[in-house]
Amino acid sequence: MQSKLNFEKPLIELDTQLQQLKAFAGANPEIDISKGLTALEENAKAQTRKIFKKLTRWDKVQLSRHEQRPQSFAYIDALFDDPVELHGDKCYGDDRALVGGLAWFEEQPIVYLAQQKGRDLKERQEMSFGYTRPEGYRKAKRLMKLAEKFDRPIISLVDTPGAHFDRGSEERGQSVAIAENLAEMARLPVPILVVVIGEGGSGGALAIAAGDRVLMMEYAIYCVAPPEACSGIVWKDNGEHAPEAAEGYKPIAEDLIQLSIIDGIIREPLGGAHRNPVQATRNVKKAIKKHLADLITIDRDTLVQQRYDRYRRLGVYGERMDAV
Repeated sequence: MQSKLNFEKPLIELDTQLQQLKAFAGANPEIDISKGLTALEENAKAQTRKIFKKLTRWDKVQLSRHEQRPQSFAYIDALFDDPVELHGDKCYGDDRALVGGLAWFEEQPIVYLAQQKGRDLKERQEMSFGYTRPEGYRKAKRLMKLAEKFDRPIISLVDTPGAHFDRGSEERGQSVAIAENLAEMARLPVPILVVVIGEGGSGGALAIAAGDRVLMMEYAIYCVAPPEACSGIVWKDNGEHAPEAAEGYKPIAEDLIQLSIIDGIIREPLGGAHRNPVQATRNVKKAIKKHLADLITIDRDTLVQQRYDRYRRLGVYGERMDAV
């Protein structure tokens, strides 16, 4: 993964100049350069706004994968009180790409599910770079059952390129594990709030994302397959047409809210979540608080019916719903 993207390079140069100027000001307090600092900061903000206004869909795909982008553990630590992580699927093993447990959010007991790519090479290898195995999905199902038993809402943080594709995962029932999660979420009588914080790839994401409300961060993506895979399928190449694929199937938040696939966009700090993780976390917390407060007031039978209706509507065009 890249530490910086091509369109970020001028912004990084401006940041470097700004830090150097601040260091000089700190070492030479007798020299007043406050006006110069202010001007440079305003210039950096203006340049950032200009660049980000022109981002392509492929640029936003790259942002969703940025190695400095806040991951699930950062949100769990910042949003939840007294989180207790649970391990294992009680069948085969524990998948570190999908974590989950019990916690409190704003004095409300909740169950959380979260996909994690890893913050350094060792952790990424341990977590398979976010590719989730069937053990992870079965662990998620076990936590869903706990949520039902103790009547706790579920908060799900999605960030995966997709379900793991190795032979072992297929032999241990990858497709069955995903299908069982979808069936479980379809009937679960507790609120399910989903936030796509990075990549939402294919069934690997959907297996913990069939919720009552689905929110996306501004520079997250949510799609049927990575653009590189789409490129290989359509153009029979090695991903060279990924930017064109991204433009074609529209995986970004602005597209998906127009298609009514998601319910809200969580705005990111100027320059993306990785440039101000604290503010990004505050924005996510505010959105979760708003939607969760609404969901927990809905009668449980009504909640399940609305969830069913929500997913029945997806992908229906030019037809009356009562005819479906």
